[in-house]
Amino acid sequence: MVALQPLLELQKIDTALSQLVHRQANLDERKVLAAAKAALVASQGENARLTAELTASKDEISSLESANKKCEAQIAKYSQQLKTVIAPREAEALQHEIETVRTERSANDDKELQLLETSENLELQLRLTVEQINELSAGVASATAALNEALKICEDEKKSLDEKRHGVASAIDSKLIKLYDVKRTKRTTAAVADLHGSKCQSCHLDLSVVELSALKKLGAEEFAECPNCDCYLVV
Repeated sequence: MVALQPLLELQKIDTALSQLVHRQANLDERKVLAAAKAALVASQGENARLTAELTASKDEISSLESANKKCEAQIAKYSQQLKTVIAPREAEALQHEIETVRTERSANDDKELQLLETSENLELQLRLTVEQINELSAGVASATAALNEALKICEDEKKSLDEKRHGVASAIDSKLIKLYDVKRTKRTTAAVADLHGSKCQSCHLDLSVVELSALKKLGAEEFAECPNCDCYLVV
């Protein structure tokens, strides 16, 4: 049968490359960075929400202050008119208007005090959020650096494996390489495997006595293949 040991060495390298690709795609550093970015985005969103609330609160305070200025002007106006009226009904009406405006101004003052307290709380929360954003940004930078370092290690390992593969492949007949490549494209498991005892190391199934006997009778130009998974076998 055809000697397939060189192909087995190539398969081991290709298996290592496939495992490296999987490991690279599932690095813990990727998960850490994703979590750090998610936390940063959440904190930035909270910052935006608090900023919008604070702006709305300050705008409302400004509106109340403007309203109170109008109230003061109305009170001054009605008070001045009160000095000039003689009829009791007119005086009573003006007094009522003054009290109404004063009630409105008092309500505005109460609401403004509440809004000022709310604004102070929002400003405190914003300061804390900004600090948190700074910390999380540093965390993202650190996680990014860690991921880049892990990726560099993977790339260095891939480069080493690629060089090793080239050396092994260059010593194998090109026709044999083509047969190996064709078989690899049709499989998700190894295209070449050892036969340990009676067990195929690709599908991990045992070959029968008859099947093992058939392998031993293969001609010099024939390929040993697993009757269960069809991979090439190194017997």
